[in-house]
Amino acid sequence: MDTAKQRMGEVVGQVQNNITMATESGLRVVRQYSDEGRNIAMRALNEANSEAGPILRNAWSSFVQLIERLKSTARDVLDPSVLVEELRIIFRDEIARHNAFLLLIGLGFGTTGGFMLGMWLARPHLPTPIMKSIASTSFRDPDNVVVCQTAVPQFQSSSDILVRVRAASLNRIDRRIAFGYGRTLRRLIRSYNSTYDPELPLVLGRSCAGIVEAVGNGTKSGLEIGDEVWLATHWYEAGVASEFVVVPETRVSRKPFLIGFEGAASLPYSGSIALNLLDCHRLTEHTCSGRRILVQDACSPVGCVITQLTHKWGAHVAVTCHTRSVPVINNLEERGAADIITFANEHFRSNFIDVNVDKSNFINELAGREKYHFIFLTTRLGYDYKFLEKFLTKDGMIVDAVEPELSTDDYGVVGRFFLGSYVKFRRAMAFLCRTNVDWGGPHLCHRMLERLAGFVNDETLKTVVDRVYTPSEVERALEHICSEKSIGSTIITFR
Repeated sequence: MDTAKQRMGEVVGQVQNNITMATESGLRVVRQYSDEGRNIAMRALNEANSEAGPILRNAWSSFVQLIERLKSTARDVLDPSVLVEELRIIFRDEIARHNAFLLLIGLGFGTTGGFMLGMWLARPHLPTPIMKSIASTSFRDPDNVVVCQTAVPQFQSSSDILVRVRAASLNRIDRRIAFGYGRTLRRLIRSYNSTYDPELPLVLGRSCAGIVEAVGNGTKSGLEIGDEVWLATHWYEAGVASEFVVVPETRVSRKPFLIGFEGAASLPYSGSIALNLLDCHRLTEHTCSGRRILVQDACSPVGCVITQLTHKWGAHVAVTCHTRSVPVINNLEERGAADIITFANEHFRSNFIDVNVDKSNFINELAGREKYHFIFLTTRLGYDYKFLEKFLTKDGMIVDAVEPELSTDDYGVVGRFFLGSYVKFRRAMAFLCRTNVDWGGPHLCHRMLERLAGFVNDETLKTVVDRVYTPSEVERALEHICSEKSIGSTIITFR
């Protein structure tokens, strides 16, 4: 046992001796190679220094010579006599002077243009502010009217006014616009505008009420920031059913102080149509007395205004309405109609056809009454004008308050070409005469709105608001507008 341990110890000791000898041999080899490498690097550095010295001295001498040549050249160039002589040589004849003059002009324009281009490219790109709007995104999809994000309108003139909309009204004309009414003429009008204004999405809404947010520095209307106003816009222009709207000062006026924003939003467009029709046929407070007037659908936005004003001015007014609308007429108190013709059904069209005389409640009602001087048609239905003339006096007249169909919507390529020429001609004439082009529709201006405000403030005229919706309920609002159950105006509130 002891012999085995002794042998094991000898083997271990021998292994340790071998490892120690190998380590010492490796260290000697490493030291040898490191010494040789250091010697080689020192020799290379000494050789480089010996070669770089002449190169650096040659470069320095060349640099000194260049500086001396520059000094001598600068003295020659800056010498006034040398400059005068050089200029005399350059401008020795007329052609040289002309070319030098053109060169200076070109340098001036080039420098100025480059500076302006650089400033334009370096301008800060601010994000375009957006707002919530009720707009039509196409002219075919039945669900094309949605709440979308559109750019906040910018001032186009120093007389423009920015209004924060509190409430806007949707009319039946807006539904027709959403499905392409006036699209051809509107597209041509927009194509000749100086500012880029895409056709879609097309904001709807013909009238609104709100608060003045900003006023152009060239306005003369007297409106200030914070004033409560109302306004209206034409069918061929962008609508006002959005959070902000920019309008010319001639299209906006202070709203009546007796009503709120919802009531005020219901009146500007329909009220302007009614006043235009009454003025056109000379029906005023001095001429209405004794006149017999029939108002079809007196609970429509336009019918409410015509009924109240003509009755207040002394005319004998008869109206047609649904049975459910009678309380609205009666609630207008003494400003309402003197004679009410009601329908139990919801379909007026069958009551105006000649062949349905025996079945028509409307015809039977009219047959027992005296003839009328004026028949106002306020909703878009298939009336037989020739047949209605039987109930007019000899000098009686049928007045259609509904926006007419536009034949331009069906124009082909040739028709659009001639229509485009006509639009260009009208715009050129308006530019020369410094007026605005009127493409049809009621006359909308601040004076008309001031007249309406006066009627409301002296309680001659009342507003009729049927229902108030939020922007997210726009589909329900449009369905209600187009139904036979709608009474008065339908309002979208942006509060």
